[in-house]
Amino acid sequence: MNKRQLQKLKTREHILKIAKSEFVKKGFLNTTTSDISEKAGIAHGTLFLHFKNKDALIVAILDRELEEINLAIQQMIAKAVDLEQLLLQYLNLLQEEEELFVVLARELPFYNEELRRKILFRDSIIRSHFHKTIELGIKEKRYRDVDVTSVVMFLFGTINYYLSLKPIFIKEGSVIKKFKSSIIKTLRDLLLPA
Repeated sequence: MNKRQLQKLKTREHILKIAKSEFVKKGFLNTTTSDISEKAGIAHGTLFLHFKNKDALIVAILDRELEEINLAIQQMIAKAVDLEQLLLQYLNLLQEEEELFVVLARELPFYNEELRRKILFRDSIIRSHFHKTIELGIKEKRYRDVDVTSVVMFLFGTINYYLSLKPIFIKEGSVIKKFKSSIIKTLRDLLLPA
């Protein structure tokens, strides 16, 4: 990689870091590309050399975050951990970047259809890991025979509910931390034979 390519990569990384910080502070909807370029100390046009538009910037940030979660989950599955450990690890990863996911959960319904579709596609990759793990548990008779899709939808709907309504549940700190054991217990109650 030559010096120019390295500088371009460094600028892109800087933009992503500043954009993520601004999105967490103001939300995706209330942050403009002008805000980001000003905070990053670059010309507004420079931002568009790296990202076609604000939606592309949002997708790039989410791709990075969700890819890290996806890789961590794949490593856990490769180590043959159970669903409860997988869920705990997932919740821990969400907790690390909770403020970003709070903004996403709160604002997702207001994004344009194409951006929502891209985000939900990326999210579906994470959900598929849980789906496969539950199906395997049912096949091995460790879990009740349940509608796996409904269980996964319930699980992710519950997490999204807590994230999107975080200010109602806690004044400060982590909403995931507060409800982590309750989420895990509920999933256990849904799946384990009585």
